[in-house]
Amino acid sequence: MKFPSILTIAGFDVCGGAGIHADIKTISSIGFHPSSVITTITFQNTCNVYGIEKISADTIDEQISAVLDDLNIIGIKIGLVCDIGAAKLIAERIKSLDIPKVLDPVVKASVGFEFTNMDVYRVLANVCNYITPNASEASLMANQRIEGVEDAKKVAKKLSEEFGCSTIITGGSLDGKDVVYDLEKSETFTVEAEFSSFEIHGTGCVYSTALTCYLAKGSTLDDACRLARLFLLESIKKAKPVGDCNPVVFP
Repeated sequence: MKFPSILTIAGFDVCGGAGIHADIKTISSIGFHPSSVITTITFQNTCNVYGIEKISADTIDEQISAVLDDLNIIGIKIGLVCDIGAAKLIAERIKSLDIPKVLDPVVKASVGFEFTNMDVYRVLANVCNYITPNASEASLMANQRIEGVEDAKKVAKKLSEEFGCSTIITGGSLDGKDVVYDLEKSETFTVEAEFSSFEIHGTGCVYSTALTCYLAKGSTLDDACRLARLFLLESIKKAKPVGDCNPVVFP
């Protein structure tokens, strides 16, 4: 029996705080074998993002083939994807896999650097079961303003119905409330917990990857959201100042 693996398809953060690094640490902590496909190399540290190098769609395809041909993949998390051709390739390769597939859109860094546009994630959302945008990303995806929890509830429902997936709008700017629309149950709920009022590098990656892991374990969406939020909270409590600027989350 092959040991179960969670696959992260995401960007490589050279300072080790977010992206593939954060995903791998999270997957290992929750008890799965981590496997990864790198879509982008980012030139960043805890202070700024200086640029990116996109990985070609062909190279991404070869990475996916190597992993899927051998490992027991029971869940997929998708993070930073910077190219529409790569997005279409990834969507085609994973659409038929009957496992939890979680999309965490990454459009702009907190320091303002724009990685990509939302068209990339619209392609991927169509083949994923769950999407985890923050309020700003959800607003872009839906072309609708979010000024509070009630707006977020409307947008979550709209996105779920448009893309055929459940939507979790993460609550850093919603007073710590995550807004969830469960497409299967056609219901909305919120998850509330402590949250950091200052910027910590890698939190979005940790949350979406933890969610993927708990869904792969068989948790309901409600339970998986709460467990992922608690995992993130403990990771934030262990955050460390590894550089000159934002602390790095420690899963």
